[in-house]
Parts: sequence; structure tokens; C-alpha cells
Amino acid sequence: ILRRKGKSQDSNKKILKFKNISIHTLEARVFKNNEEMFLTSAEYKLLLILIQNKNMVLSRAQILEKLWDVTYDFINDNTLSVYIKRLREKIEDDSSKPQYILTVRGLGYKWNGSDDNENTI
Repeated sequence: ILRRKGKSQDSNKKILKFKNISIHTLEARVFKNNEEMFLTSAEYKLLLILIQNKNMVLSRAQILEKLWDVTYDFINDNTLSVYIKRLREKIEDDSSKPQYILTVRGLGYKWNGSDDNENTI
């Protein structure tokens, strides 16, 4: 019984770390420099989409489809830009010179970085 309990507690603490950003995925909490950041559900989902496809370029259409489960035709083109901008303002040290969420001109966006410690605590 103790072993099972220990394993379930361990598996409930999935944390992704990228330099000064920590994402507690099972609690849906995000920290920057150990301070909790408050993201909207769409911002949080966008962050996870980018991280799950880290270092891969995702087109605007791919992101929108994953984010809202609708075809790109129904969403204003500016909507994704607004969400990217808001997310950058929250997680980047300098949103005008992003280190994490990069724009790949003419193609889309990508999460730049590898996990410092993708672990189960």
C-alpha cells in the first residue's frame, strides 16, 4: 500500500522547467522566478501547445486548430497575435526581444528551448 501511495504522489508532480520558468502541469500553475503568474486558460493552453512542440515551427493554422478546435477560417487573424503578445509579456524578460516564443517569419511560431529539468518530483 505504501508503494502505491508513493508512486501516485510522485506522478502528481510533473514539472517542466525552462531557465526561470516552471510549469506545474497537473496543477495548471506557471511560475517565473519562483513567483506564480496568472494566465488565462487560452494563454495556458497556448503555452502548453508550444512547449509540447518545442523547437518545431507551428503554423498559425496549426496553433489555432489545437487551441480552439476549430478551423482557421472562423478566427480573426489578429486573435492569435494578441494571445502570443500577451503570453510573451507575461513570460519573457523582455517581450520585445523574446527568448522563448519566437516568430519564424512567414511560417509561424516556435518554443525555443530545452527543458532544464523535465522531471517528476
